[in-house]
Amino acid sequence: MSSPQSLARRFPLVATGSVLLAAALMFGWQALAHAQQPARAAAAPVAAPATTANVTVANAAAAPVKDGSREIRLADLGGKPGAIRLTRLDGAAMLSLPLSRRESIKSAVLHLVSTNSIALNSRSQLVVRLNGQSIAQLQLSSRQPEITADIRLPVDQLKPGYNQLIFRVAQHSQDTQCEDPNAPELWTEIDTVQSTLRLQSDLKPVTPLLSDMNDLFDPKQHVAQKFNIITAAHPDSDDALAAGGMVAQGIGLKLKYVLPAIRQVDAQAGTGAGPVPGLQLGALAGADNVLVGTRDQLKPYLDAKILAQIKDSFLGIYAMPDNQHVLLVVSGVDARQVSRAAQVFAWQNLEFPQQNQWTISEFNPPELPNYLPQANIAAQGIYSFKQLGFNTGPITSVAPAEINVNLPPDVYAQEDAQMEFRINFSQGAMINSSMVINLYLNDVFQRAISIEDRQGGFYDNYRLTLPLRHFKPGNNVLSFRPVIMPNRQCDQTGPLNMSLFDDSSVKVPYIYRFAQLPDLSRFASNAFPYVTQSDGSRLAVVVAGRDSATIGAAWTLLAKVAQKQTVPLNGAQVTFGKPTVNRNALVVGAVGSLPRDLIKEAPWTLDSNLTFAGASIPMATPSTQSSWFRQQFQTIAGTNRSTADSSYLNTGVTGDARLNRQMLVMQFRSSALDDHTATVFASANPAQLEQGMEQLVAPAAWNNLAGDVSLLSFGKSEVATQRLGPTYDEGTIGNAEYLGYIASKYPWIWYGVVMFALLVLAWLCWRQLRAHLRRRQAHRNLDV
Repeated sequence: MSSPQSLARRFPLVATGSVLLAAALMFGWQALAHAQQPARAAAAPVAAPATTANVTVANAAAAPVKDGSREIRLADLGGKPGAIRLTRLDGAAMLSLPLSRRESIKSAVLHLVSTNSIALNSRSQLVVRLNGQSIAQLQLSSRQPEITADIRLPVDQLKPGYNQLIFRVAQHSQDTQCEDPNAPELWTEIDTVQSTLRLQSDLKPVTPLLSDMNDLFDPKQHVAQKFNIITAAHPDSDDALAAGGMVAQGIGLKLKYVLPAIRQVDAQAGTGAGPVPGLQLGALAGADNVLVGTRDQLKPYLDAKILAQIKDSFLGIYAMPDNQHVLLVVSGVDARQVSRAAQVFAWQNLEFPQQNQWTISEFNPPELPNYLPQANIAAQGIYSFKQLGFNTGPITSVAPAEINVNLPPDVYAQEDAQMEFRINFSQGAMINSSMVINLYLNDVFQRAISIEDRQGGFYDNYRLTLPLRHFKPGNNVLSFRPVIMPNRQCDQTGPLNMSLFDDSSVKVPYIYRFAQLPDLSRFASNAFPYVTQSDGSRLAVVVAGRDSATIGAAWTLLAKVAQKQTVPLNGAQVTFGKPTVNRNALVVGAVGSLPRDLIKEAPWTLDSNLTFAGASIPMATPSTQSSWFRQQFQTIAGTNRSTADSSYLNTGVTGDARLNRQMLVMQFRSSALDDHTATVFASANPAQLEQGMEQLVAPAAWNNLAGDVSLLSFGKSEVATQRLGPTYDEGTIGNAEYLGYIASKYPWIWYGVVMFALLVLAWLCWRQLRAHLRRRQAHRNLDV
């Protein structure tokens, strides 16, 4: 068979005619399609979804992000997972957009992806508001229920701090005035994963002062942040580790809820600039840097004028050569003064002077009670809402009142323990409507307050109770969410006017401290059991390697723990050796350098081949009907709860496996620590340890730690968790409560004790009865 190429060579006229014929057909087809295009558009009309000039509606996917910009998912701006669902006639939702004073915003575009009910009519719309001003309107229609729109945010309305981005809908499914405001077909959903905010920003030139510290170390910054702790000499002692660890805590505390990797860098002599003419700066570009060391150690690197100012503990802040990043100098005449300067930097609430250099002669950190400040409720008593951080303010459906109730991480609740609230609030007159205030605890509905007085007024000491067992250890959010309901379907309701006052209070019952470990989930949320002493005097960080990568990973972990505690841990021990007595340990190192005596009870063996636990099979253990006597005892002890639990069946596999591009986290009781808790963070080598710690401290991984073993694979957002080792108890409770706890946990032991006690009681009764009968018989014999 001849190929097309050979046919063209043999019959050139035929080939030319074929080409011309094909071109003519294509031109005619395009002309026909062009002529029919208006007809097609008319046959399938699309309602215009946008009525503002700064909105571009598109059906295609979002354009690629330009260089120098960042794309932020709306899911990362909200505290709740899933889509934003707007219901009712006038549903609304609010997100906070953080912006740093250090950045200059060039452009901001909201890429919005939403879906609405196909029952909505043409009167429905979605309004986007920024800081109280409407910036876009989108029509919601049944003919185009899926909308993709790019909304340009006015840069002049974006302010440093937290900007309010509000989505509000006006939804209608009927053209009549009589419409059910709670109709189920009134809904619109915003996809918070596909919807993004594209920010293009640059760092402003800086002329730093110490008073600008919180603006320079800012969690709201969108430009990628990097931090280097530069040590004049490589850390080879516990004192050097502790000083760098305190600086790392200061960085973490100022960044609050974000934490990039903190790297340890050895100072290198070279040709520098500005305040460090003798420091090689090539490896430090594009990052904020902290230079730590005594005056003599920093002499080869610092400018002579700065060296002359170091006469005691010293802090100095200067611009890097790029004028966008900063260099912080933490120094002193000796190691003790360097440590004091690091502590001053770490105390984030301390006011710094409006100057770039500061000589400090004395610093006395406060003595904090145990469990504070992480827990704003640590003991029995009455606490006002103001003490819990709430200020008097209005309550709306968009911004409900939220009270943070932070309990100790090892709180143990008795069955009958109640949190008693006394609420002071005011409410406006209700027109053709009724008001209900729904109470949610950690987004779980608890109860409702029904307002019957239509005239409005002030409510003083409105009393309600919630069981203490409904509160979880650590942070709890109690939310007051008002709802207005019309009395009849066609009634028109007035606006919502309501305020909650900060002199409202909560009466807290006696709090027991008792928890079951190991529990990596409790550690991730509250750093328990390492910060039960507020200054960290029960914490030791064991650095199982003297290389820079291992030290940087340990400092990053210490900064994360300080973030959870919210104050510096002055009493924490950071050591290359063995922890001192009465301390729980965080052990950080590559597999080959971990101290064997500390990890011999670890649930995973790291000496040679890894023993993997197969997929755990949950096995529900049903609760049994308790005896009347046991129920009465547990009621008295306050532990009358269901004993239903779930255990797991694990398969064990041992082979020639090693950790590779993974971070392993294990928690267990170590005999080398006098039966205190050890939590191990390990990777195959120091480089992977540093990389794994950077990924682990991100919220996506950290918040998913659980069980006693967690495994993070690099590049994956999921964390594999298992429970393999034995459990143990931490803390103490009352004798009766402990007996009730043991009875719930080990019912057969309780049954045995009860049966033994009944047998002993029966035997004693038998002995007393027999002795009584003998004495009675003896008296009768004497009478005869």
